[in-house]
Amino acid sequence: MKRRSVLSITLAVTLGFGGILTNVQGVSAANLKNLQDEQSDVINKRSNINDSIGEKDNQISEIGDRQSQLEAEMKQLENDIADTDKKITEKQKQIKETKAEIKKLKKEIAELKIRIEKRNELLKERARNIQQNGGSVKFIDVLLGAESFGDFIDRISVVSTLVNADKEIIEEQKADKEKLESNQKKVEIELASLNGMLKELENLKADLKNQNAKKAQLNKELAAEKKHLESEKMSLEEEAELLKAQEIALQKAIKLEKDRIAEEERKAREEAARIAEEERKAREAANANKGGATGPVNNNSGSNNVSKPPVSSGLFSRPANGYVSSGFGGRWGALHAGLDIAASGPVPIVAAASGVVSRSYTSSSYGNVVFVVHHLNGQTYETVYAHMRSRSVSTGQTVSKGQQLGVMGNTGHSYGQHLHFELHVGLWNMSKSNAVDPRRYINF
Repeated sequence: MKRRSVLSITLAVTLGFGGILTNVQGVSAANLKNLQDEQSDVINKRSNINDSIGEKDNQISEIGDRQSQLEAEMKQLENDIADTDKKITEKQKQIKETKAEIKKLKKEIAELKIRIEKRNELLKERARNIQQNGGSVKFIDVLLGAESFGDFIDRISVVSTLVNADKEIIEEQKADKEKLESNQKKVEIELASLNGMLKELENLKADLKNQNAKKAQLNKELAAEKKHLESEKMSLEEEAELLKAQEIALQKAIKLEKDRIAEEERKAREEAARIAEEERKAREAANANKGGATGPVNNNSGSNNVSKPPVSSGLFSRPANGYVSSGFGGRWGALHAGLDIAASGPVPIVAAASGVVSRSYTSSSYGNVVFVVHHLNGQTYETVYAHMRSRSVSTGQTVSKGQQLGVMGNTGHSYGQHLHFELHVGLWNMSKSNAVDPRRYINF
């Protein structure tokens, strides 16, 4: 009976330990899977962000190509404008020369008019003499009045000269009138043509300047769009860097979890070996005391009790001493995604829980800042410690709860010495959508 009792106790202990071990392994596997899922999610997000960065690069490159094309077109337009200006100057010079020619022609025309007027007077005088003296009858009288043949010949020559002179005056009169009309028409046509060409050139110049102004405006808009894209790309690159740091931190956390699981399994194997040894000793004792009285078997060594997690004030502890100068919630029209703890002097900043430093760097807004990823009770958290005077940990470092991370300061976008402390359920993101009030976990 006593042997049966010992065996029953041993079996119960073994089965109980096996159940506990199975439960521990199940919880450990679930925790490890959660970490691996978190890492996969971060890798996917980082891949998507890298794709977005690639798209931004392509858009920036396309805008750069378009700007280069616009600049080439604008340069060509400027050359065209300069060429048009040159042609306008040439036309203005020709117009000036033509106007000088017109002025000269006007003077010649005035002189022609005077000559024509004199000829008209001469012809009128001739006409009056002919009318008063009988015209051609007088010429006959002149010829018949010759005293000799020689005198007759002379008189014929004189009469012929007078008739030819009148005819020549009439022809010159006609030629001068035609020349006057031709010169006037020619100059007027030339001046009108020059003015027309000048107008066309001026219109062309105005059109070219208008095109250039539109292209300059488009180039300005493209420059603004490029600047916006570059800003978006910079934000994406910063987020990608953070995700990369989170991925590394999770990889380290996964390794720590695997090491912890391996350690638990090692301890479980040792415990199983110890129980097997106890069982062997119990069997030997039962065989030795078969048929006789035996004393009680001591199975209360306590070594079969499963270890418990260390007792603390909670999942998280205070990251620094001081008073809360600003709480979580709305502030200045935006979300204040953490608590501000203020104090004077060299105040140490410590990790609120054990974890892996996902990032330790200097930010334009956070100043000297440390991000720590924690995996507690199957849930991933990330805490942020900002505006520190100095940092004493680096990216990728494993830290324990209460380990010093730096010293309280006033760096970055800060007004007065304080610690800006954030607590995120899940990994930190740019929108801070998963930030929670730290007072839900810590007493301040």
